[in-house]
Amino acid sequence: MSVRVTSFAMLFIAASAHAQAADAGKAEFREIYQEMVEIDSSPSTGSCTKVVRAAEARLQGAGFAADDIRVVIPENKPDDGNIVVRIRAPGAKKKGVLLLAHIDVVDAKRADWERDPFKLVEENGFFYGRGAADDKAMAAVFLDLMLRLKNERGFRPKRDLIMALTCGEETSNRVNGVEYLLKNNRELIDAAFAINEGAGGLLSSDGQKHLVLQVQAGEKIHQVFTLEVSNKGGHSSRPEPDNAIYRLARATLKVGDLAFPLELTPVVREYFRVTGPTLGGEIGVAMSAVAKNPNDQVALGTLMKDPSYNAILHTTCVATQLDAGHAPNALPQRATATLSCRVMQGTTPEQVKETLEKAVADSQVKVEIVRRRSGSKAPELTEEVMKPVRTAAAKLWPGVPIAPSMTAGATDGRYLMSEGIPTYGMSGMFGVAGESNAHGLNEKIRVTSLYEGREFLEAIVHAYVK
Repeated sequence: MSVRVTSFAMLFIAASAHAQAADAGKAEFREIYQEMVEIDSSPSTGSCTKVVRAAEARLQGAGFAADDIRVVIPENKPDDGNIVVRIRAPGAKKKGVLLLAHIDVVDAKRADWERDPFKLVEENGFFYGRGAADDKAMAAVFLDLMLRLKNERGFRPKRDLIMALTCGEETSNRVNGVEYLLKNNRELIDAAFAINEGAGGLLSSDGQKHLVLQVQAGEKIHQVFTLEVSNKGGHSSRPEPDNAIYRLARATLKVGDLAFPLELTPVVREYFRVTGPTLGGEIGVAMSAVAKNPNDQVALGTLMKDPSYNAILHTTCVATQLDAGHAPNALPQRATATLSCRVMQGTTPEQVKETLEKAVADSQVKVEIVRRRSGSKAPELTEEVMKPVRTAAAKLWPGVPIAPSMTAGATDGRYLMSEGIPTYGMSGMFGVAGESNAHGLNEKIRVTSLYEGREFLEAIVHAYVK
């Protein structure tokens, strides 16, 4: 009897020790996450390099060799730092796996926010802060994982594991870290494939049920165009019918009414097929109908009323900025509208320009390509990538389906894919559609979703490199 009690006691002690270690690891992760969020890395008032130096100090403290940590700061851009770290697999026969996350964030003004955007606040089951979701959640998970794997007993990877925390994804006035690394230090981030932001998981509207785990396979391409009208101008006391502002306004309204041709990609069609039955309701029924018949106009019309689903069905262009006139008492000599276009893969900037010109139908409105970005093909969802995802998902969220997705936004994955490095967006961080308000006020992420994502990402990374 005493032996049985002793055995039970030993098991209890072992279980308690494991739980304490897990809690300690969770606390250490939260510390890393808080540090990242509370370092302002916005373009106007912050520095990515400060985040990089904090990460570098942690990596050095964990015993990473100097040769395995590379800090890359573009010339004349001291605040645009990037960091790449590697866990080496001696004698590896396969190329490594890249964990990619950007550490720059969108500007946030304290006066506009309910809470200080650069203080991590945990409230009502959410973490609040600029970058709390986009993308310091994944950046903190990856850094925490690299630190733990470095000293994990028995961890012997069969391929290199690479982490890159980069700057410049959110802004055009910064040097984009991924693009810069590919051009100047490709060997640092060259990999068989990469895991990046771009998809998480969908919760029911009440936040209680996990509906679908998403894996991003492809994204739209962000291209910028302008509409410009020039005029001789004159004195405002002598109005003339040909006014640059009025002409531009008419052209802009025509763009507002423009609908680009529908393009139901294989990825989006499969997303609708998987998600429709689980989501239910009018939208779910429409998804299922379109997955079955891509020409179902009624169902397509239902989906196109929702901005999120409309965005993944075709190219979109929207006016985002206006600049007109040179004096309050003068007729305008020039008027310009900026258009943000999210372009389907395979569509060229020239094709978008031609469509805009036809819609405007005014030879005095000049359409220009301001930001040209080439497209890339959606990466193949291989068994090597998806098997670990299915295994981890079955453990964490039994019965929850997995659906490929295409993001209407843009990530740094486009640079990697254009250079032949397949890139998949997956975080395992679930949320109600639109609730994070990334780029907006009071950005947030569910506390439970962050920790679930941490567990999911650790599981798939272990499987990829074992």
